[in-house]
Amino acid sequence: MELVESLSMNAESTRPSVEPHLAAAECERLARPVGSAFRLASLKLPPARQRAVTALRALDVSLAEIPETVSEPQVAMAKLDWWREALLGMTQGRAEHPVIQSLAAGLDEVGLGAEARREDSPLIARLEERLGAARIELEYQGFAAEADLEAFLDARYASLFALYGRLLDLPDEQTEAAARLGRWHGRLDRARLLGRHARIGRVYLPQDTLNRFGLDEADLYREPAPTARGALFRHELDTIRAGLGDWQASGRPPRLFRILRAIDHEHLRLMQETPAQLTGGRVEISPVRQWWLAWRAAW
Repeated sequence: MELVESLSMNAESTRPSVEPHLAAAECERLARPVGSAFRLASLKLPPARQRAVTALRALDVSLAEIPETVSEPQVAMAKLDWWREALLGMTQGRAEHPVIQSLAAGLDEVGLGAEARREDSPLIARLEERLGAARIELEYQGFAAEADLEAFLDARYASLFALYGRLLDLPDEQTEAAARLGRWHGRLDRARLLGRHARIGRVYLPQDTLNRFGLDEADLYREPAPTARGALFRHELDTIRAGLGDWQASGRPPRLFRILRAIDHEHLRLMQETPAQLTGGRVEISPVRQWWLAWRAAW
């Protein structure tokens, strides 16, 4: 936080008070830590597009940290409201945070700067979706049905993947396919964190699915494990596998999405081998294995 605070912007000025390379370094720190899946996936992008998607990913990470790390609801909501105002400032030519500064510059570089300065643009609508997903997490009330969970995943993850597609200048068909892939990437991400989230009262599974297996939320981490829990986990992982494999566009996915999907498939394989780990902790892949998966998927 010290670095972010030292890079703070003057909200009254349309000119950033941070050197561009410092703002970019902050985005790198947030979005592309060494060995991360996103770093491997974005490694060979053209420089301007890499800078743009890195800034977007940094914004996503910043928003994700709010419900995960801020325990006081009022403080968390105030932080989220601040980010909404910062994004509004971007549409008015202001850069009130290093991430916003880099995002605005990146959008200019890839030819989307004019759209980013229109509050009613599709690009800003996607960013608003992402903010809305953070609010859903802060005001968590569960998900009654599959459609409710999908609406959250679309706002939280599909919006991000669709924006990646826009920044990479993909055809509409591939951008839409990327958004659908984002939904399944997000569902896998939630499955990897299922035990941790369940212990703090947040379950990213539909209530009607829990009911169908005769389980309640506490059964997701209660020991000894109810027999039906293993069947539920297998069902959820099989559903995710089918979704990840369904690229609904002509041609192969672009390199960024191929690598992210390959690493997702490996996480899924490990989780299906030992589904009990869904309650015990996050399944991780070794850095060497992750690098090899990225190298293979890139070809």
